[in-house]
Amino acid sequence: AGVALPLGAAGGVARGSTGVTKAGAQQMAAKPVQQLASGAAAGAAGGYTRETGGDAGSQFAASLAAGVASPFAMAGAQRATGSLARLLRPAVPSAQQTQQINITINNALQQSGLALDQLPAQVAQSIRDDVAAAFRTSDQVSPDAIRRLADYRMTGLTPTAGGLTLDPGVVTRQKNLAKVGINSKDQTAQFLGQTENRNNKLLTGQLNNLGADTADDAYAGAQRIIGAVERRDERARDVLGRLYDRARDSQGRSAALDHVTFTNRAADLLHDANVESFLTPDIRNKLNDFATSKTPLTVEIAEQFKTNIGRLQRSSTDGNVRYALGAVRQALDEAPLLGRGAPVQPGAGGLVTVNGQQNLGQKAIDAFNKARRVNRTYMGIVEKTPALQAVRDGVEPDKFVQQFIVGAGKDSTFSAVAQLKHAIKANPVAMQSVREQIAGHLKSRALNGADDELGRFSQAGYNKALSAIGDRKLRLFFSQKEIDQMKAVGRVAGYEQFQPVGSAVNNSNTAAAGAAIVDRFLSQSVLSKIPFGQAAIGDPLQNITVGFQSGRALDVPRNLALPQVPARQPAGMLVSPAVVMGMLATTPEEEEEKRRGLLSP
Repeated sequence: AGVALPLGAAGGVARGSTGVTKAGAQQMAAKPVQQLASGAAAGAAGGYTRETGGDAGSQFAASLAAGVASPFAMAGAQRATGSLARLLRPAVPSAQQTQQINITINNALQQSGLALDQLPAQVAQSIRDDVAAAFRTSDQVSPDAIRRLADYRMTGLTPTAGGLTLDPGVVTRQKNLAKVGINSKDQTAQFLGQTENRNNKLLTGQLNNLGADTADDAYAGAQRIIGAVERRDERARDVLGRLYDRARDSQGRSAALDHVTFTNRAADLLHDANVESFLTPDIRNKLNDFATSKTPLTVEIAEQFKTNIGRLQRSSTDGNVRYALGAVRQALDEAPLLGRGAPVQPGAGGLVTVNGQQNLGQKAIDAFNKARRVNRTYMGIVEKTPALQAVRDGVEPDKFVQQFIVGAGKDSTFSAVAQLKHAIKANPVAMQSVREQIAGHLKSRALNGADDELGRFSQAGYNKALSAIGDRKLRLFFSQKEIDQMKAVGRVAGYEQFQPVGSAVNNSNTAAAGAAIVDRFLSQSVLSKIPFGQAAIGDPLQNITVGFQSGRALDVPRNLALPQVPARQPAGMLVSPAVVMGMLATTPEEEEEKRRGLLSP
């Protein structure tokens, strides 16, 4: 049934053979334990097939399958054990080696704008350990793979060979391998596919950690922010109100201003600028009333007149009209108290008098000027803060965040958002609401509005939204460490979803994505002739192969190391088992064609 060389006999065969036979015997002699396991498995499988009535061809096929599978399984176990031993073995680099490792990592991180000492201590040390392990297997490591590894470690995702190397061939094999494994019932074979799914969820989890998991939707979050802006505006209005009340309550508010000086100065300014014709009728009538003393020009009336002029200036879109109003306002600001400039005499109670008039009028003017100066400063802030102006005008919350924070229009420029922050910075709840709404906006773009457990993270949608907000606005509400985290999320999402040109990823999730050698063997009709062949040989062999290759995909040091130049192989190369199986296993159609003489024997 099964045929195997006695242990140690392969060495003799190697000495007395040439070519492929010699190379194969040398391989067997070099691995006597695997030779023994292969022979035992081959004999057992062949014997079982013979006892169940299989013919000679079936017995040979069963022996071959078991003989090939056993060394694969042993080699996989040995490599896994070796990898585990390498990870568990304490390896403390020397001071010089540690310095070189740090230099290598920092050079690799420059493209991302990071440095090793900027990373969390645990993240930095894990990268050092991986790079040190890679140097134990290769003299060179990939800077690009190290840079990508840092992003994986910062975000907590599990790095894979495809994501670290972005090699088209590696990406193709890994994606197809994950699909094969996830369709298996074996948990070990499923591990790579489950890792990809877990990584997708962790991307969303990173945004949730920054506040995207808030219970507030955009409407509720905007209400909190608007409430803070309203309270800020109310405080400013209260201050202004008290200043104006103090000015109005002053005893000098009824003091008379020099109406002749005022009207003459206004006429001169209008004439010099050639804007007399642009003066609004109501203001022209007021000037005539002051000139003829029909309306007395007191401090209080002058302040009311200034308020009217300011309102007209803000509402007018004609530059000439605004200039004409400004000229009248200038003349009014320059108007002196009636009799000012005459000899100063002490008045009753020590008050200064001008031509017998107490200086209370000037104090009233100063009080009004102070109130107006504060009001002018605050209104300048309002004009520079579109969100504040909108709140004063009664904005609705539903579009507030998009229009005044995360959008790209004139109302959400960096300067406008900076002014909004200034308005709410004393309110921690509002500041946190802005953070949550920004993070929630990014998550919504990444998941396209889907729930966390159902959504597929879109690196394109996320990175576009992140870029639209920009670093400068992000720095207003997030620390640099948090911004680095956001950017790392975008980069890792790109690594995970990268499908380069030239990669043959089977996106249809069909069985055609089978694992190379194993699938070619399992597709042969011979295996179907072996009793329990699929269950006893095919499925375990596939699971072993998928599990082994998945382990290689998750071996970080291996994927950081650049490949060594291979040593020259012996002249007689060992024939691949896949070639042997391809030659031996034939389909019923091929057997029929042989009988007909269509194929050479």
